[in-house]
Amino acid sequence: MNKYTNGFSDSSYDDLSSKYAGDALGNKPQRKTAPSRKPEYDIDISKKNTIKSSTDFELMKSFEEESELELLKKYETMEFSKPVRRSQPVVEKRNNTKKPGLNSKLNSIKTSARKKVYSDSTSPKKQKSNGKKKRKNSINITALKNNRKTLIVFCICILVAIIGSSIILSCVNDVLAINRDSEKIIEVTLPNDADTFTAIRALDKAGLIKNTVFCNFFIKAMGYTDDNYLPGIYYFTPDMGVEKMISRFKTSVQRGKIISVTIPEGYTIDQIFNRLEKNDICSSSSLYKVVDEIDFSDEYDFIAKIDNKEERYHALEGYFYPATYEFEQGATPGAVIREFLDTFQKRWTEEYEKKAQALGMSTDEIIRLASIVEKEGANQDQFKLISSVLHNRLNRSGLYPTLDCDSTKDYVTNTISQRITSPSKINSYILAYSTYEKAGLPAGAICNPGAAAIEAALNPDTTQYYFFAHDKNKKIYMSATLEEHNANKRAIEKVNAQEE
Repeated sequence: MNKYTNGFSDSSYDDLSSKYAGDALGNKPQRKTAPSRKPEYDIDISKKNTIKSSTDFELMKSFEEESELELLKKYETMEFSKPVRRSQPVVEKRNNTKKPGLNSKLNSIKTSARKKVYSDSTSPKKQKSNGKKKRKNSINITALKNNRKTLIVFCICILVAIIGSSIILSCVNDVLAINRDSEKIIEVTLPNDADTFTAIRALDKAGLIKNTVFCNFFIKAMGYTDDNYLPGIYYFTPDMGVEKMISRFKTSVQRGKIISVTIPEGYTIDQIFNRLEKNDICSSSSLYKVVDEIDFSDEYDFIAKIDNKEERYHALEGYFYPATYEFEQGATPGAVIREFLDTFQKRWTEEYEKKAQALGMSTDEIIRLASIVEKEGANQDQFKLISSVLHNRLNRSGLYPTLDCDSTKDYVTNTISQRITSPSKINSYILAYSTYEKAGLPAGAICNPGAAAIEAALNPDTTQYYFFAHDKNKKIYMSATLEEHNANKRAIEKVNAQEE
């Protein structure tokens, strides 16, 4: 028989006869220990009956014809059917001290090939799981987008609610004027032939209300008609509310009796306000509010040209022209102040302006210098002499940087300190006004000079004097040098020491 007939060899029959030989002798066949189970594709070249597949048979057939290396290469290129995974029984491992032969090499090749087949067969499952993950991710992204839209809509609703509530509160507050300033005085001018909407717009322009449409609707709903609005200048505080302000536009001012008041030359604004209050013309507190809070630059050019209003105690000091005035009892503070400023504007003539320009000085500089002349001169005869000293020192500022006039220092100690108590502010005013500290003219006028002092500031005497001083009898001592001035001071001390 051929060696490869039916896939069995002679050695296989020998093994079978030896296996059942014990039965012929009457003995039971000896049970052999079960060998450890080998992988499905394991091949034993010594036994043909262990061949499990045609692929194994092909390898056995070519074993004698091909070398071991070629056989391994060939086996790697063969295709295997998908292995069936089975649970392997736990078998104790045996130590095999033999060198690895062809069987072990073939087993390793089969194992790697089987892993490859198994991995290829399981890859669709991974792809399927990846597909599920992608679908889950897409669902999560869609949900996130929907949540984002919901959040945006929610935020927009909250924003609209906040804006709407703030507008409603602002409209209500135009009527009630809750927590609005009660001290700030704001001037409002109502034109001729004004109606309700014109009055509302005037209040809105002044910053007293914020919602013109609502206020106009409210005033109409309250029954106010478009007639009987009285043109003129009014003064309101923000805490009055729109209804009270509109009512003020329709209320005629009761005319009081006329009161005549004389303002002397050299009076300060504080002294003028006190006199007006004593004569029942207007309260000093309301006058202070107007003069400190309202800028009259739009109405008067000489005020608009003042460039250091913030440094001054009163920006309008020097422009309340001394004269005799007639005011109505209970007059508005704005009307009173405008009366003073109108008078100054009339008295400051074009001739004055030309002389100031010839001296190279502005209107404000002449008024500041005239205020010093007014305070330093014992009488009007001394005004031009004192004016010459001040002009001479200003013209030679390199030798005489400061004017050294006591009246400028006294303005801070005797006037400003009566209303300002902060030490830091007092010190700042000393640096701004005292001509012992500040070079040149003071920051502002120290009083309201009269016509004589203004003319003396515009027309000083021509002298070489740089110093002057007075004794107790108001006699003036002029000197050109510091030595002469010191000698005059010694003479003044002797006169002042004499008994009257």
